[in-house]
This record gives sequence, structure tokens and C-alpha cells, in this order.
Amino acid sequence: MHRFMILLAAAAAICSAQWLDTTITVAAGPFALCYNSQNDRICCNCFDSDTVVVIDGATNAILAGVAVGDQPQDVCYSSGSNKVYCSNELGESVTVIDGATNAVLATLPIDSYLWRLCYNSQNNRIYCSSSGWHNVYVIDCALDSIIATVQVGTDPYALCYNPANNRVYIANRADSSVSVIDGAADTVVATVPVGRTPSALAANESDNKVYVANAADSTVTVIDGASNGVVATVRVGKTPFGLCFDSQDDWAYCVNFGANTVTVIDCAADTTVATIPVGGGPERLCYCLPHDRVFCANNWGSTVSVIDAASNSVIDTVSVGSTPNAICYNPQDDRVYTADGGSGTVTVIRAGAGIEEREPLSPYRPWFTASVVRGTITIPQSAFRNPQSRMVLLSITGRRIAELHPGANDVSQTAPGVYFLSGDGCPRTGKIIIQR
Repeated sequence: MHRFMILLAAAAAICSAQWLDTTITVAAGPFALCYNSQNDRICCNCFDSDTVVVIDGATNAILAGVAVGDQPQDVCYSSGSNKVYCSNELGESVTVIDGATNAVLATLPIDSYLWRLCYNSQNNRIYCSSSGWHNVYVIDCALDSIIATVQVGTDPYALCYNPANNRVYIANRADSSVSVIDGAADTVVATVPVGRTPSALAANESDNKVYVANAADSTVTVIDGASNGVVATVRVGKTPFGLCFDSQDDWAYCVNFGANTVTVIDCAADTTVATIPVGGGPERLCYCLPHDRVFCANNWGSTVSVIDAASNSVIDTVSVGSTPNAICYNPQDDRVYTADGGSGTVTVIRAGAGIEEREPLSPYRPWFTASVVRGTITIPQSAFRNPQSRMVLLSITGRRIAELHPGANDVSQTAPGVYFLSGDGCPRTGKIIIQR
């Protein structure tokens, strides 16, 4: 037993060092990120250098530096057209970039300071908010033209799209409201009063709700997507500034910039279930479904807190570049990226790192024993929690190798070695040794 504990401690030390994949020097002022799922690329807009840097998700190599307008604020990917859209604040324009070639396809002039973007996947449209004005601009991604200007509240800022009802939600910071836009007609169907200075939004498609972080009064407002009524107001920490949704556990995570905490909200009951201490000045969050983890970018601490969603506890803290202010997840390569505004870098984190061998396929062997397979990995249906559950095979470095399904999975072409099972269908990570 003593020998096993020594081996386990050594394995934990190795895993702890495996979070960081690489650090990429991009350009001055990286400020926002988006993921191009068709070409497996990460796009990072650089506010101080008027560029969008395109990174290969498989190799971490920089593929292009695309010149855009003055002080780019946000980037957003259109999967329906395979294009990237960049809002240029002082340039008063939106730059359209081809997702395959990284060439600029169009520059759409808009007589306004532009802020945030979001994508309507059902109608293949981009929505863009304008600082200091009352408008949201709607862009047809097929035509790359502005097809509507929608008047909303004062100082529209954050946006989100709810696919459950094909609606776009806009947080109006100056008048403490959220405007609801019909995604098909591009008209306002409701204006919902919320807390003071709404600054972030997240849609919960499963329950058809939208969560609004109100920075000035330390609350989250919950809006019912069907009725557009407020169904709850949840007290959180000081200066809530970012949100993300955990689809596996049906929880919303709210980052509290002024309290250095993350509040966890049960979306079924709309009550607080946990408050998690994180690093200094937490600003942005992203959820990683295969590992049931939340990654929190801490702006002042220059770190990322890794939160295990099953236990709602921080399992590690990863050092990144200076002042990370954006974060996103790449499901194909199982990587998390931060835009480090103060150091001009993008940090790449292995989302599946830190795993340890826990539960094997067979319940009759000790939990620290690996499963040896040849040719196929057979997983019983009972190992999956529900029909939507997923299970993935990871390399020893945390890279995603394959998605697995109930029954026999062919791994005959996979190189021999040590692998791990993980995912929402596998509550504990199992170790696999593939042999010929």
C-alpha cells in the first residue's frame, strides 16, 4: 500500500505539470476569442494592434494576422457560412473574414462605436451592439450586409442567443433592462427590467431561461424564455461580470469580479448551491463538457482556476500570461485558450490534464487497476448516464483521440500506449492500456 501511495503521488505531480500546453505570442492587446469549428482554428482579436490573429488548433501555429479596423472589440464565428466577424469600436465597422482562407471578404461600415457580437445559428445572422447608442445591428451572413437596425435600450452591451426560442437578448447597461429580439423577424418582442448595470448574459437552452449578471447590485436575474417574465433574482458576489452554463449538471456559473469568487446557481430551483474562491479579479468563464469542468480566467492574478463541476471545488490553478480577459474552449483538440491582454500572448491549456486513474471498466478490479484492451474497447450501456451522455478517449497528454459509444469501439488503428476515459458518461476517469 505504501508503494502504491508513492506511485500515486508521483502521478499527481506529473499531471499537475501537464495543464500548460504552450504560450503563443500574438500581437499587442489580445482582447477576445472565438473558435472556428469547421477549420479547427482559434481567432484572437488584438485591440491595440488592429489585427485578428488566427491560430491552428492542432499545431498551435499562427496561420495569419488579419488587418481589421481600429480597436477591434469582439470576434464571433458563423458556422452557417464559415466566416469570422470582428467588431471595430473606433473603426465603426465590422470586418468579415473567410474561415478557410483567412482573407477579408468585406468591411461593413456602421456609423457607431461597436461592442459585442453574437450568432443566431437558426437564421445565420450576426448581432452587434453599439456603445452609447440604442441600436443593435443585424448582419446577414450569407450576403454580408446589414439587414436591420433594431432600437433597444440605452447603452446595449452584452448579447446572447437562446436557440430554444430563436431569440436574441441584449443587456442595456444604462437603463437596467434586457431587450428581447425575435430572431426571425428582428423586432423587439419584450423589454425586461433587471438589476443595475446588466453586463453579462447566458442562455440555458434546457430550461429555456436566460441568466443576467447585474454588475452594480450583485445579483443575477433569471428570465423565462417563454413568457419573458422574471422568475427569480439570485444574490451572488460583488460585481458579477461573467456567466457560463453547465449543460450536464444544469448549473449556471457566475464570476464575481469584486469578490474573487464564482457563484454556482442550480438552474432547476434558481438558488445558490456553492460559492467558490478563485484568483484575483476573475473576469470570464468557459465550460468544458467532456471533463465536466469550468475554467475561470483571473485577470488580476494572471491565472486560470480549474473548477471540478461535480464537486464545485478548484482542483488546480494554472499560471497564464498577464491579465487574461477572454477564454474559450476547443472541443476538437480538447484545449482551453486565454487571451492575455497584458503580455500579448494566448495561453493554451490542456482541458483534460490533471486526470488520474480512478475507476476501471470492470467493477470487480481495484479502482487503481488499468484495463488492458486489444482491438476494441467495449463499454456497457449502463456506463452512460443518459442518451445524451458522451465519453471520450484521451491521450496521456490530455488530447482527445476519439468519442466512444455504448458497445464495441474499434481502436485497432490507435497506437499502443496509455490512454484515459473521461466525459459526462464516465463520472470517474478510467485508465486504458491499448496493446496490439
